[in-house]
Amino acid sequence: MSQRIFFLFAILVVFIGLLGLSGFFQSKPTNAAIAPSVVYRVAQINEPLSKGQLLKRQNIRYIKLTEEDALKNGISNNIDIKHVPGMVSSREINSTEFISPSDFLLPNDPGYLDAVTREGMTPYPLKIRQVDFIGMGVNVGDLVDIIILTSDEQNISNISASNTIKSFRSLAVSPLFKGIKVLAIDEVEDEFLPLTIELDTHQIAKMVIARRIGIVEIIKTTNQPKGQNTTLNADTHDVLPNFQSVIEIRGQTKALN
Repeated sequence: MSQRIFFLFAILVVFIGLLGLSGFFQSKPTNAAIAPSVVYRVAQINEPLSKGQLLKRQNIRYIKLTEEDALKNGISNNIDIKHVPGMVSSREINSTEFISPSDFLLPNDPGYLDAVTREGMTPYPLKIRQVDFIGMGVNVGDLVDIIILTSDEQNISNISASNTIKSFRSLAVSPLFKGIKVLAIDEVEDEFLPLTIELDTHQIAKMVIARRIGIVEIIKTTNQPKGQNTTLNADTHDVLPNFQSVIEIRGQTKALN
């Protein structure tokens, strides 16, 4: 009986040896894919911004962070800054910190005007008729020149299609302000364009008078080449050089000057 057990044991040992030589007991390679490392897309600015400063599209840059570094900075998803004309910084931002949309204010956000108005200046609401808005390419943050059309013979501040200028004898255009910042542009209301511009107290006083006596128009400030005439003054004679505007009585005759 013992011989039979020994014989079976010997056969088992030989069988196990053969399996070992065939590589049966070697570990088989796993087919499970290695999970890729997580990378987040984050944003920074190229140049520091002060509170209320306009954000330019080219001042935004994107970099990639590993998940570990992103989580250390409180970032758990990709960051995308959708640039909007007039977007400004809601605080001081340096070029080494990571930014998010919450760091910026849009023109319609609460607190926007307070952030963009400089010290000593005041937001001034101004509705300009579409027909009096020269050069529609003005956006929030742009600088504009303000001119006024007046007449010595008529108050033309409230003229309309049914109440036209009665005489062009003394019409004149003159500059009122130059390089005025546009703080906000609201949605168009019928024929009017609601603007908010930045003025100091003296400019506000002049604007109040100007709007009561003439037609205020706006044109985008541009950099004129040196030597080019940048004067915004003109009167009727500049348009009609042969126009005789003054009638002088000399005895029994009339003379045109």
